[in-house]
Amino acid sequence: MTAAAPPTPAPAQAPAAAPIHPEAAALIIGEQRIRTGYRSLLQYAHELHQQAAQAQDLHETLHDLAGLPEEDDDRKAYDARYQAARAELEVTRQQAQQHARRMIRSSSAARHHHEYLATLLLDTARQEALQRPLRAAQLRTAPRPAPGSAHAIHPTLTIDPVQILHEQRQEHNAIAAAFLGRPRRTGDSHLGTTADEDTALLLDTNRDRHSHALLAARYLLSGPDTLARHHAQLACDAETQYQAVHARIRRAHRDSRRSAPWQDGTTWTAHLPDHNDPDLAQTVPFHFHLDLRWSDDGLALLVEPHDAAHLERQSGITVGRGWHSLARWILDTHARLGGEGPGPRPRHEHLIWTPVTDRDGLRLPPALESRYPNLIAALEALRVTLTPAT
Repeated sequence: MTAAAPPTPAPAQAPAAAPIHPEAAALIIGEQRIRTGYRSLLQYAHELHQQAAQAQDLHETLHDLAGLPEEDDDRKAYDARYQAARAELEVTRQQAQQHARRMIRSSSAARHHHEYLATLLLDTARQEALQRPLRAAQLRTAPRPAPGSAHAIHPTLTIDPVQILHEQRQEHNAIAAAFLGRPRRTGDSHLGTTADEDTALLLDTNRDRHSHALLAARYLLSGPDTLARHHAQLACDAETQYQAVHARIRRAHRDSRRSAPWQDGTTWTAHLPDHNDPDLAQTVPFHFHLDLRWSDDGLALLVEPHDAAHLERQSGITVGRGWHSLARWILDTHARLGGEGPGPRPRHEHLIWTPVTDRDGLRLPPALESRYPNLIAALEALRVTLTPAT
């Protein structure tokens, strides 16, 4: 007995002849998309795609086992799992349809248009779920395919910044702020804090150059030229030694920075806006992982290639050069925070998407988009892999 194929995951088809003018239907759907209830419909749509994919995987496995006897334990176990997956998919489909109907019933549309509009609304949500990962994905861990798995996940989604919703833009800003939560120490602030030989020598030569310079000035004013020249020479020698030791310490610091991973490790915490709070005054902590390291010459920050590939598989998003853009953005922003880079100091709450002056919204500055290509794809891949902090 061959199991029937799972229900097609394609979005529901609207009736061929629309009983309402398309512009009026688009207006009603647009009104529904900004309601709080649409978020739940998006989650239903996301679950429909997940459950359909799971049922399809089980169906393909059953097809591979078709050569075994029907009483085989493995075949019966997979058949039972497949039938349960189909039943779960059907329940979710009915729940999604009922939720869409409830949303349309609360609109101003005429009753005889409700069924068509509910189908159209669910179709819109399912198309949107296919175009971008949803925040619902943050509530569960994405499956990690085993090495050599026949069902390994390959990234196929591409991200267009225009399609990013307002809530996603807020969360991108929160993820970007996570990289600046504990700024790296820069400059020579570490000098004199350790008991190594070079640091001790630096302190001694610094004291000597000032002491001999003061004595040279004093003897020059009081008369004995010989003593003045003697201490002036000692001050110059101490200055030369000080500069040599200072350069040696800076070189050692730079070399250690090149070989060390990016400070703060690989786990980052983003404080996302709590959308259940009407005033958005509260935040909810989420974790994400990203391995960063310095390049061999110590001049550039890099995302570890294996980590980038894993995140693309996990999120399903094609990022490509977006990882390079993200690393450059982190380094450039840290430099601006330290007063070393060009441009104004960044605002932590609007690092990526900035407020629109004439309305309540966020936009992507054109200069940022051109300077850091595909940066939004990298942030979206990290957003999808967020897990609640415990």
